[in-house]
Amino acid sequence: MPLLYKKKSPALGVWKIDESPEQLLDLSGNKAEYLLETQKFNAPARKAEWLAVRLLLREMLGFETPIAYRANGAPYLPESDYNISISHTKAYAAIILSRNYMPGIDIECRAERINRVRTRFLSKFELEWLENSNTDALLVAWSAKETVFKMTEKSASDFRRDIFVHPCGLDAKMGYVLVKELLTEQESLVRVKYILDEDYVLTYGYRKKIA
Repeated sequence: MPLLYKKKSPALGVWKIDESPEQLLDLSGNKAEYLLETQKFNAPARKAEWLAVRLLLREMLGFETPIAYRANGAPYLPESDYNISISHTKAYAAIILSRNYMPGIDIECRAERINRVRTRFLSKFELEWLENSNTDALLVAWSAKETVFKMTEKSASDFRRDIFVHPCGLDAKMGYVLVKELLTEQESLVRVKYILDEDYVLTYGYRKKIA
């Protein structure tokens, strides 16, 4: 079964993309429309991600509804009152929904590459307290920042100066981190939950919706 994870509170789902684009098209209720949309992508993996996101959303809501994108790239549901955040990585798609808050979600495959790019997203202070941390801790820090960035609906950010992860222990397979953003007037402090799976890191959370 491709649906790996589904929660009602919060409304959250993860889909493992085992299917080909053709198989995902056969599962959809809008095959002709989706076929036309996926022709915009050259890579089969990108087509599969696009389709899996829409099938996952249907699984979570119980019906199919279109996904649109704002000028800054943030997704929204023009025919629903849910706020939505989407993430996808190699072989996985993830969605979180909320009516009353601005949600954020990120999913990342576990990989050692994060060790080589830590200076690109961690501040000097973060580099110090994460100096002896393992790959998983670095992935949680990156993913948590990405999650909070999506909540702000900004088009760009320097994670080293705009978003900060508070010092904490990241040894557990499940927990939360506190993340401060300086991108909005609210400068919110957000509680971001994380799950360390065998194959991926998942982070998600909410903040008050900006009027």
